[in-house]
Amino acid sequence: MDQKRDPASVNADFVSAALDNAGVGVYETAVSGEILFINLTLAEMLGFESIDAFMQADQNVHGWYADPDTPRRFRSLINEYGTVKGFITQVKRKDGTLFWASEHANPLYDDDGNLTSFIGSLADVSELVETQNRLAEAERSYKRIFERVNEGVYRSSLEGRQLRANPALWRLNGYSSEEEQIEAVKDIAIEWYVDPNRRDEFVRQLEENDSIENFESEIYRHKTRERIWISENAYLVRDKEGEPLFFEGTVRDVTERKETEIAMVEALRQAQSAKRAKTRFLAHMSHELRTPLNAVLGFSDLIRHADATRTPIEKIVEYAQDIYNSGSHLLDLINDILDLSRIENDALTLDVESVSIEAAVVQACNPMRPIADNKKISILIGDLTPGFIRVDRRAVHQCLLNVLSNAIKFTESGGAVSIDVRDRDAEGLVEIAIHDNGCGIPQSLLTRIGEPFINATEGNASTGTGAGLGLAITRSLIERMGGRFEVESVVGRGTRVALFFPKVVGERADQQPSLL
Repeated sequence: MDQKRDPASVNADFVSAALDNAGVGVYETAVSGEILFINLTLAEMLGFESIDAFMQADQNVHGWYADPDTPRRFRSLINEYGTVKGFITQVKRKDGTLFWASEHANPLYDDDGNLTSFIGSLADVSELVETQNRLAEAERSYKRIFERVNEGVYRSSLEGRQLRANPALWRLNGYSSEEEQIEAVKDIAIEWYVDPNRRDEFVRQLEENDSIENFESEIYRHKTRERIWISENAYLVRDKEGEPLFFEGTVRDVTERKETEIAMVEALRQAQSAKRAKTRFLAHMSHELRTPLNAVLGFSDLIRHADATRTPIEKIVEYAQDIYNSGSHLLDLINDILDLSRIENDALTLDVESVSIEAAVVQACNPMRPIADNKKISILIGDLTPGFIRVDRRAVHQCLLNVLSNAIKFTESGGAVSIDVRDRDAEGLVEIAIHDNGCGIPQSLLTRIGEPFINATEGNASTGTGAGLGLAITRSLIERMGGRFEVESVVGRGTRVALFFPKVVGERADQQPSLL
């Protein structure tokens, strides 16, 4: 059985051997810096092959340090704390190369309390210091990227709390600091995404794939509530056991691109719609033009051969009337097309003035009554409170005629068309509403009424045909005069068309010119 060594029996050779194999450099220096003792480990650490070689070089501890100011700092620590521990400094080897050392030292005093020397140790910590320097540089590099990158960078909890946000992200959300945003954001799902279900989809894809790219969403700028579009790249961070910890990712504002895409899609939709409408228009116009033209040619040919066929004069007059009616219809069609063209090209000049509401309604109804009477349709006019609208006389007359004509055309015999007037004082408008109990307009077409070439009763042969220009002209004229056009309808129950015109305020009827 091994016996413990008696401390009193430890000789100088054993101590020397222990110091040489201690794994750290050990030294004793005079107050002046003269080397009094050094172990082999420290001699080799400084580039010497032996202690004798080191001693023969007449080394001074002050010469070890790469920074000439190190001895002063060393003495300051001794004076302040009475010891030096973990003093990190660069030390020079014999060949001039440098290494990082961690130094521990203590002062020694004589019996009278006088400082006589210092004893201490040096450990080579170059690898540790270099590792720490690399980590510090990596941290600085990460911080520079985190703070200066143009894209938003974040970390969020699995439950939807904001954990980190770089300057680009907190500025995007309308905040002045990361701390302000983190404090404000309680639940990303309901506070950030316009669609609160969008966060669920985001989480689902990350849980399935651990990452997600170009995840586009409409969001609110958290503080200002302005709506924008963003694109996210993110990944799910897990611990070493594979359990989810949090989400990290980037956010890029793509509002301008997204709005451009939406505008392009809408423009394409409108172009396709216009193309379809134009195709329908050409088909309608082909029928609308050919029918009266065929009548003109057919009846004029009968008149041309009247002598040969001994056609009675009464028939010739009847043929002439048919030719006149067909020609009038053609002229109306051409005038509608020209009017719409002038309006769309902003070539129609409007002479806006104060016009009596009562006079405008009465004058529009008068020429329509014979047509209504012929179909046994009643035209009912409600209370026409004296008042005035600021419009172009001819334009408002054309608008009312177009709507009344449609109402009578699409109402069955025995039906009724009513006209009501209401003040919309809060809007500064007057509403003239024309309501019929006719066939109504299908919901599929209702939102497009007023577009050029759209026939309100497309597919319903029992109501007659039309080029679909009347309401388009009406809508365009009203909007040019500062009003608006609204349509409500139920198939089989009728249609209500409301025309809104700018109201004249503070003028009496006897001061205004009459439309009649």
